[in-house]
Amino acid sequence: MEVDDFSPERLADRAKITEALHKWCRAVDRLDYDGMRAAFHPDAIDNHGHYTGDVDGLVNWIKERHRAIPFSLHSVSNVIVEFCGKDAAIVESDVITAQHYPEASEATVNLFNAGKVGRPMDMLAFARYADRYERRNGQWKIAERTVIYDSQIVSESPGVPKVGGIEVGRRDRNDFIYRLRERSGIMD
Repeated sequence: MEVDDFSPERLADRAKITEALHKWCRAVDRLDYDGMRAAFHPDAIDNHGHYTGDVDGLVNWIKERHRAIPFSLHSVSNVIVEFCGKDAAIVESDVITAQHYPEASEATVNLFNAGKVGRPMDMLAFARYADRYERRNGQWKIAERTVIYDSQIVSESPGVPKVGGIEVGRRDRNDFIYRLRERSGIMD
């Protein structure tokens, strides 16, 4: 029997997978470590190039790598979901990452092969997530991820604009979106 990849059930699966992908991006950008773990099945493997291993190792790597990064934005588009079974899908997503480094360390300069140590840097990376999502216990989560790097732009930064009266993004649970969610009764 042929499965209709655009049946109401499959459309719901696509929406759940896409939402899980978006929640991963928010968790990384807000340094929500529990949210990062929640995007993956416990036995998942992640290959970021600079890190390959299990989910706890990934979270620890991000904690260390992002410690001095006050701004990070992951934006995904062109999400293609291809089902390869009732409870499995291959998902390819374009991801653009923007990050600000207030004082680039030697490790950061070496990582991007650009910039000067001690100077502020901005990085714009173009990549793709190649994911295998699996539904287990009714939840679609990442079972395997490989990040495919396509290009990047690194430049010296003029710094973060300082304008009075605006809400400034934070990389923790004090970010406005978490406060708004809590105030609205949405709790994790």
